[in-house]
Amino acid sequence: MVLNEKEKNEFLDKYREFVRIPSISASGKSIQETASYLKDLMHSMDLNPEIMATEGNPVVYGEFDAGARETLLVYNHFDVQPVDPVGEWEADPFSAEIKEGRLYGRGSADNKGTLMARLFGIRRLMEQKKLKINLRFLFEGEEEIGSPSLDRFVRSHRERFRADSVIMEGSQIDAKGRPTVTLGVKGLLYVQLEETTGKSDLHSSLAGVAPNAAWNLVHALNTIYDGKRVLFRGFYDDVRKLNSEERKLLRDYPLDPAEMKRSYGVKRLRASTKQALAKALLAEPTCNIDGFLSGYVAEGPKTVTPRRAMAKIDFRLVPDRDPAKLYSQLRKHLKQVGFEGKMSEFGFEHPVRTSVRSRLASSMISSAGETYGKKPVVLINGAGTQPMGVFTKTLGIPDGVSAIGVGDNRSLPHAPNESVDVEKCYLAIEHTSNFLLAMGGGS
Repeated sequence: MVLNEKEKNEFLDKYREFVRIPSISASGKSIQETASYLKDLMHSMDLNPEIMATEGNPVVYGEFDAGARETLLVYNHFDVQPVDPVGEWEADPFSAEIKEGRLYGRGSADNKGTLMARLFGIRRLMEQKKLKINLRFLFEGEEEIGSPSLDRFVRSHRERFRADSVIMEGSQIDAKGRPTVTLGVKGLLYVQLEETTGKSDLHSSLAGVAPNAAWNLVHALNTIYDGKRVLFRGFYDDVRKLNSEERKLLRDYPLDPAEMKRSYGVKRLRASTKQALAKALLAEPTCNIDGFLSGYVAEGPKTVTPRRAMAKIDFRLVPDRDPAKLYSQLRKHLKQVGFEGKMSEFGFEHPVRTSVRSRLASSMISSAGETYGKKPVVLINGAGTQPMGVFTKTLGIPDGVSAIGVGDNRSLPHAPNESVDVEKCYLAIEHTSNFLLAMGGGS
């Protein structure tokens, strides 16, 4: 279903309008304006839109009733990251400037391009009366700040968002032009540990008699992780074993260790073989220190015994690890090793992995190959996290997939000069149409 010039021009006009609205959720800027823009656009498409209040930023809801037995939930977000450092942008971050076939602007790749491409792909099928599957839409305005209101909002509107499957914000196109289909996400537990030993820092000559908050926290961290494995009891409980199909997908994952080192700017990786890297990236849980702060860290010397130390830690989780259960296990462990500080939780996300044999996955994979003329890269789940678990765990939707992305290896989401190849947006529109035809049994 190749787009004609009229369709391309209409899409590009709306896409640029959308990118020009500075919907930064961290500051709340233009969030209501963006929600209203989406509502008006969806109203013009007869998608019965509604702006729904949450405890934070609003959700834009929509629906299409095909009278079918099956319902697909379409998730995207309309908020974007801040633009800092603004001085590194080559054009205004919200100008939607087009240069050498690429559209530049904050949110162009993450996630406004994918959202808009999906809507236009859906509109094509509706106009041709070929859309044979029911649709529900949830476009949120808080994803870039961790979706703090989403779970409670979805719980309070269960019936509105019930579906048989869900597609999340899209994956990207790799450097060889192959689309990516991601069959799930890693989960997340994010915590902060804080140790306080007194009212003020002390002279370091007192280190022999006064407690040192930094050393106390370092000791606690060393009981959690030894650089290779997580040490506390229960961490690897409930980790689902890979089946033969998932092991094959890992073997087929086209990783290039040398390119990874160049891309990441590191001298070495933590695994040496392609297979070990793929397993570590996608199939194994992680323990990561995001930040550590204590004592005197400014220029030059200052001899002190710190009174306070703080560390932020995230655990990326694979199925079927429950982040709430893990939080309890970690708290119990820290108590057992004598850590007397404070532990705070900053985020739970459940891991998800959908079977490659599911109709959702097979329809997405086959339609990707049809659209791009290349065999897609299929991942058992992503290395990162998005709120897919809200739908699979909270609502009980069986299958979730991330795909139909417009970004590529030059897109720089979250960074200055975020951009998208406009031609890849047109392909994403076609992919949306082809995927929904496959799901609905149409042609």
